[in-house]
Amino acid sequence: MTTPLAWRNVLHSRMRSFVALAGVSFSIVLIFMQLGFRDAGRLSATLVFNKLDFDLMVISRQYLFLSRCRSFPNAILERVRAFPEIRSATPLWLGTGDWRSLDSREGWPMLVLGADLGDRPFLDPEVNNQMGCLGQVDNVLTDRLSRPEFDEVETGIVSEIAGHRVNVAGRFTMGGGFVAGSTLIASDRTFARIFPLQDLEQVNFGLLKLQPGAQPDLIDGLNAAVAPEARVIARRDLTACEESYWMDVRPIGIMFSSGLLISLISGGVILYQVLVNEVHTRIREYETLLAIGYGRGQVYAVVFRQSFIYAVLGYAPAVALADGIYALLRWRALLPVTMEWSRVGNVFGLTIAMCLLATFLAVRKLGSADPAGLFG
Repeated sequence: MTTPLAWRNVLHSRMRSFVALAGVSFSIVLIFMQLGFRDAGRLSATLVFNKLDFDLMVISRQYLFLSRCRSFPNAILERVRAFPEIRSATPLWLGTGDWRSLDSREGWPMLVLGADLGDRPFLDPEVNNQMGCLGQVDNVLTDRLSRPEFDEVETGIVSEIAGHRVNVAGRFTMGGGFVAGSTLIASDRTFARIFPLQDLEQVNFGLLKLQPGAQPDLIDGLNAAVAPEARVIARRDLTACEESYWMDVRPIGIMFSSGLLISLISGGVILYQVLVNEVHTRIREYETLLAIGYGRGQVYAVVFRQSFIYAVLGYAPAVALADGIYALLRWRALLPVTMEWSRVGNVFGLTIAMCLLATFLAVRKLGSADPAGLFG
C-alpha cells in the first residue's frame, strides 16, 4: 500500500484529528507532571541531607524523618570521637519556627539549623565561608530558595523567627524540602536563643567524617558504642530511608503513582474512542480495501500508523508545555523539577505503548468488516 492512507485520514478529518491530538497531548502532559512531581518529591525528601558533609550519621533511636528526628545526648559524640577511624564528629541542631513576614506580619514555618562555629558541616563552600558572620549573636543566614510568602529575605534586614529577633547576615541556596518553605542557619548560641526550651546538650544529628581507608564494618562497633540512645547509619541508607518514608509511606508518593496510572488510562481511553469512531466511520472504505485484495493485516496497519501519527504529533507540543510548567513550578513553588532527557525518552515510550494498546483494542472492530457487505 504505497498511498499514505493513514496520513490522508488524519488530514481529512481535521476536527476529529484535533480532538485526538489534544487528548493525547493532555495525557502526556499529565504523565510528565506526575513523573516530575515524583522525582521532585525524592529530591525534596533528602534536600537538607544532600547539603551536609558526612559519611555516617548519628541519629536518635526514635528517628522517624527529618523534622521528627528526636535528640540524643551530646556526650555520645565523645564516645564516637574515641574511634581512630573517625576524623570528625560534628553536632547539628534542628528546629522549626515561624518566620515573621515583614509585610503581612504572618508567620510561615522555616527550618532552622544550628551549627558549632568551630565546624564546617556543609558541602557548599558558600555556606562554610559565611560561618564567621554568625559569631555575632542573633546573626543568621537565610535561604534564597524561599517561597514567595516569605517576602524578600535580603541581607541586612531584621525580622523574627519563633518570636525571636534576628539579623540576616548572609544568604545561601538550599531549600526546605517537604518540611518547611525555607531554611535558616544559625550558630549554636543563636539557636539556643531562638529555641530556649531545646537543650544544647541534646543533639539532633551527629555528622561523622571517616579517615581514609576506614572499614565498612566500623558501623557495627559504632552502634555498640552509641547504644541505646542513638544509632549510626550510612549516608546512602539514611537518604534511602527518607525517600522511602515520603514516597512509599506518606500519601504524597502514592498519590503521584496513582496519578501516573490515571494519566495513562485517560490518554488510552481518549485515543481509543477516537480510533473506534474513525473505524466505524470508515468501515465501508476498509471493506473496499479488503474487496480489492488487501489483506486484513495491511488494513490493520493503516489504523496503527494513524495512531502512531497521533502519538508523535501530540508528543511534541506536550514536551514544550510540560517544560514550561516545570519552569513555573521551579519559580513559584521552588520544586526541584527539571526536564531530563531520560524522562523525555521514557515518556515517549509510554506514549507509544499507550497508543498501541488503544489501537489494538480499536482494530477489533475491523474484525466485523466484510467485503460482501458492499453488495448487500
